[in-house]
Amino acid sequence: MFCAVAVAAASQSTLQLRGSWRATAGTRVVQGAWTADVNPTTPNLAQGTWTLIEGNRVVLRGTWSAQKERGAWRGAWSALVGAARAGSPPMTGTWQGSVKASALDTLTDMLQGAAQTQIDGTWRSGGIAGSWSIVR
Repeated sequence: MFCAVAVAAASQSTLQLRGSWRATAGTRVVQGAWTADVNPTTPNLAQGTWTLIEGNRVVLRGTWSAQKERGAWRGAWSALVGAARAGSPPMTGTWQGSVKASALDTLTDMLQGAAQTQIDGTWRSGGIAGSWSIVR
């Protein structure tokens, strides 16, 4: 999987990152894109958007947030099914990142580090769980 991590300065106080991801759900492999907004004054907190793409169609569109906690990266996500009826409740879940590189001290470092090395983790939504990765 190719991951292009782009960095842009949205304003002097916010760093914008974007890239692609891949995840498993049982034996199924899915992929999509993500964005992140990070304030340099709080490098261990981030929020952003994500999409799950099948073919050329966006199947899920959602948001995520995360923070670094004692050497682990943890967060929550929510998403709406692309074909869902108006007023349908979102899907929700949690995710966790497992980063082995000691040079990645902050969540910002982890997201930017995806340009050099694969970042892995797990996700969960109710009784469904799987793994995810951001790769170069």
